[in-house]
Amino acid sequence: MKNTWLTPVLATGLVLGLGGCADDDDGATAAPDLRAAWLDYASGDLAQAGDAFLEAVAEAPRSAEAWCGLGWTRAALHMEEEEADLREGVLSAFREADRHQVDYVDAWAGLAEFHHAANDTLLALEWAVDAAEAGGAGYVFAHRQGVNHRSLRKIAAWSLFKLGRYAEAGAQVRAVLPAFQYAGGPDSLEVLWEGIGGL
Repeated sequence: MKNTWLTPVLATGLVLGLGGCADDDDGATAAPDLRAAWLDYASGDLAQAGDAFLEAVAEAPRSAEAWCGLGWTRAALHMEEEEADLREGVLSAFREADRHQVDYVDAWAGLAEFHHAANDTLLALEWAVDAAEAGGAGYVFAHRQGVNHRSLRKIAAWSLFKLGRYAEAGAQVRAVLPAFQYAGGPDSLEVLWEGIGGL
């Protein structure tokens, strides 16, 4: 099923227009209730979730969580529907979320996951390390199972392995598994490979 999304230009115009109105009341817009949108996202009803998050950012353009939800939803749709090129929409939504909330780990984790899935090694590494360090060992993304501190370290380790930065990849594994031992030589790459796979 083909989903209709606002183009990035139209969405930006809408946000800027609404943002101007929000300035008039000193940003007193109430935070939107996003529980139903997140439930739709978690259940796989991405079209419904996308519509709800779009409505939320139209009503509350400063809501970092609404932009973050839109980013995660567009990323899932981009991966699910090969004909739907939502890359710019994904990135712009996560950028807006990051702009409206300092150290927004959920948005950074979304960027790490998205770039990792797209084989953008350097960007996946950057966002995974930032999210893992800012979120700490207890970080868990509440709306998608398996996205947590450990998974972010794994993305970082795989990225570093692909770049041939083996000692740094081993350090990412040790951040989760302190007892992990890696000698650092070419003959021990299999040990490192297995360690990353075990994250």
